[in-house]
Amino acid sequence: MNKEILPSGQSISIAVLFIIGSSLFMGVTGRSGNSAWISLLIAMSLSVPLMFVYARLHVLFPGKNLFDMLIAMFGGIAGRIISCTYIWYALHLGALVLRNFGEFSETVALTETPMIAPMLCIGLLCVWTVYSGIEVLGRSAKFLLLFTIMILLLLQILAIPKFEYHHLKPVLDSGWSPILADAMGLFTFPFGEIVIFLGVLRALPGKGSAKKVFFSGLLMGGGVIMVVIFRNLLILGPDILSSLYFPAYVAVSRINVGDFLTRIEGSSAILFVTALYIKVSLCLYVASIGVAKVFKLKSYRSVVLQLGLLMVYLADFIYQDIMQMQNFAYHTYKIYALPFQVFFPLLLWIVAEIVASKVKQNESAP
Repeated sequence: MNKEILPSGQSISIAVLFIIGSSLFMGVTGRSGNSAWISLLIAMSLSVPLMFVYARLHVLFPGKNLFDMLIAMFGGIAGRIISCTYIWYALHLGALVLRNFGEFSETVALTETPMIAPMLCIGLLCVWTVYSGIEVLGRSAKFLLLFTIMILLLLQILAIPKFEYHHLKPVLDSGWSPILADAMGLFTFPFGEIVIFLGVLRALPGKGSAKKVFFSGLLMGGGVIMVVIFRNLLILGPDILSSLYFPAYVAVSRINVGDFLTRIEGSSAILFVTALYIKVSLCLYVASIGVAKVFKLKSYRSVVLQLGLLMVYLADFIYQDIMQMQNFAYHTYKIYALPFQVFFPLLLWIVAEIVASKVKQNESAP
């Protein structure tokens, strides 16, 4: 497979859009209510050591991606078995994000259109992007991130007259238990999902670039989510917020400047599409890279279309309805994702550090 290069600016753009992904629309509040911003800060703090581990793996394995690392450390058989689990996780995560969009389309935007239609359109767009290469995805992400930030800032300014600051009080009214529970959920969704980015580390230019990408993605993505949390909370209040499937859309729909600037919630829907496009494309790219590595294919492009269609099909039947989707996202996922986001990377890092120390000892021995 030819070497593809992803400059740090484009890598950061992908990481930021990947992190904010579904969080822009699905929302992040659970039981913490008006203290959701505290849960977010805790989740970001918990993510810092994880980002150090991910960045350290890039230093220990320069020029390799996640699947190269697993096979190098655990051998051809065990390494490929673990690689298959990450291929599944990438496919499953992409399908989950597609289904988020499908449910939004069926519930809010395109109520008379079958869910499979908009998901197939986005899926085929992602197939075309991934087939074109990671550089195309990087250039797209750099432009779309700028567009996303501009629209978010505009929406934030227009929403200020609708803010009701009493919604922020009282802080910690439900105690620490729901806050910590929501923080755990935020740790796995969306911050821990950046483990998918390990699949493209081979495309990063230098050893120190991974740390810059991961921490920039964490801070910028977390900052964007924080802004959206405060906007939704100040407009809707904690009680209404906890009862909605797509709180950001409802919050923006209440923005009304005079009698001439109304119904601007469509702009927030566009942001949702741009972010999920990047997220699904990265998941599809990593899954394709993994399949090519495990089965020793000459190019990942030979399986992009098949995996993309499989992802769309999986998204179509993965849930029975929107309530099951919501329950999985806020309850089951935080347990399901931990092995992929924490346990396997930690094990890989520990084994790699032991091997690296033994190699140094052998080199220094007379």
